[in-house]
Amino acid sequence: MSRSGLIDAYLAQMASRLPAPIIAELADGLHDTYDAHRARGLGSEQAERAAVTEFGDLATVVAAFVAASTARRAARFLLVTGPVVGATWAAVLLARHGWDWPLGLATRIGLGTAVLTAVALLAAAAFQTRYRAAARSTAAACLLVLAVDAGMLGYIVTTGQLASWPVPVAATLSAVRVGFTLTRLPRVLLVA
Repeated sequence: MSRSGLIDAYLAQMASRLPAPIIAELADGLHDTYDAHRARGLGSEQAERAAVTEFGDLATVVAAFVAASTARRAARFLLVTGPVVGATWAAVLLARHGWDWPLGLATRIGLGTAVLTAVALLAAAAFQTRYRAAARSTAAACLLVLAVDAGMLGYIVTTGQLASWPVPVAATLSAVRVGFTLTRLPRVLLVA
């Protein structure tokens, strides 16, 4: 393995920016590359330098992992699909006279605040340049999205409006979004 510590220093700098499983993969790859350079006859320090150079600039490598992160992809998906789901629920509120629903002012304000906060967190995560910060924002937003969708679905089911047009469309889209969010949330929480 390495003697001068260049690979270890490179990995240590990455460890402050990326989660442990990614660092473990990178370590394996760097050490394999180092071994390959040693097998070609390079000295220990030269092989380390060649391996680190081959892997690339630290900032570029970290940026690539951040861009490909599950958290950012999930945040972008929820941001893109959010207006569609929101529009269907708006159609429900208009068609089913949502302003007459027996919901308190605090519930209405809470729902609106949750939606706006989720959108802000998703936007922050979608364009975040730090891996863990993107994961934390996405995790918080996912919990809010789940709460809003579950609240809307629960209300519709308990009030017997599930079969009334356009409720089935909005309920289906929310149920799909709940499923998507539940499958992504554990992976996002692992690195948050």
